[in-house]
Amino acid sequence: MFFSSQFEPKGKTALIVGSSQGLGAEIALKLYEQECSVILVARTASKLKAQVERIVSTVGKKDNTEIYYISSDVSNYKAAQDMWDEVFHKRGQDPDFIFCCAGSAVPKLFIDITEKDINDGIDINFKTAYNVCHTAYKTISKVHSNKESHEYKKRTIVLFSSVISVFPFIGYGQYGPMKAALLNFSIILRQELKPFNFRVATVIAGNFQSEGYDVEQQTKPEITKVIEGPSHAMPASECAQIILKNLNRGVDTIYTDLIGWFVGCFYLGLAPRNWYIVQIFVSLLLLIIGPIVGWSMDRDIKKYYQQHKLSATVTEQAENSDLTTTSTKKS
Repeated sequence: MFFSSQFEPKGKTALIVGSSQGLGAEIALKLYEQECSVILVARTASKLKAQVERIVSTVGKKDNTEIYYISSDVSNYKAAQDMWDEVFHKRGQDPDFIFCCAGSAVPKLFIDITEKDINDGIDINFKTAYNVCHTAYKTISKVHSNKESHEYKKRTIVLFSSVISVFPFIGYGQYGPMKAALLNFSIILRQELKPFNFRVATVIAGNFQSEGYDVEQQTKPEITKVIEGPSHAMPASECAQIILKNLNRGVDTIYTDLIGWFVGCFYLGLAPRNWYIVQIFVSLLLLIIGPIVGWSMDRDIKKYYQQHKLSATVTEQAENSDLTTTSTKKS
């Protein structure tokens, strides 16, 4: 629905979680450039401070427009509550836009994923957004308890999922399930918060250049690269511009590239449509060719494991070696 809602940042306030680098930082810059006050939130204070300085030096100091940061690990629920307490009660602000940009992928084969990888995947890719939205809604409900639901001002929540959530494949077992959970969460959140004048938009992001993207390449399995194929990572600033442009058009399921939109047709469900009629025809086509795509991926994966030693075998040998060493020491 292109004209159901507009996005007008000037004179408003945006809180951006995951804005110490990458896409979140570029969104902060572009919003501040449009005279929207921005609150940058992430875990590392030094990175946040550097981004605030970069933004101000890039676009210049804006009159009557604030920019500051809050260092907080909002994957911790209490920390998320404290963050909103500072924004609402200490700063006296009531953000119009909430961007949940935090995300971190550790591409590995399932056997190689560590306990830390699992916990980080859940914390960064899901709990951060969930905690921020839940504590925000409870705080707003308390602050405006004297109002009827239709009297709430218009607010927008933007959740950041991934193409992997709609087209999952080998190597993203630590990341994909959490981003898929966010997509599911966005539908439920939209249903519950719409009566209170909340708009909930979801970004199905493709590859974009960032520090995180460079780190991903260090652990990404070869079979993952084969299935992904040649992938162009667009500049984060360009990706941010696409997102804000689509928000302004009233789009609530935002794809950052054409391939993302195409594979997104594999998953439509209850999510808002983007190019509704075209998506229906493409999804019908994918119903036919989907099994062929799946067969091709399975063939490549089987071939990969035939040509490479299984990580499980290597791990098992290492564990046996450790047991032998321990037994020798005890003797």
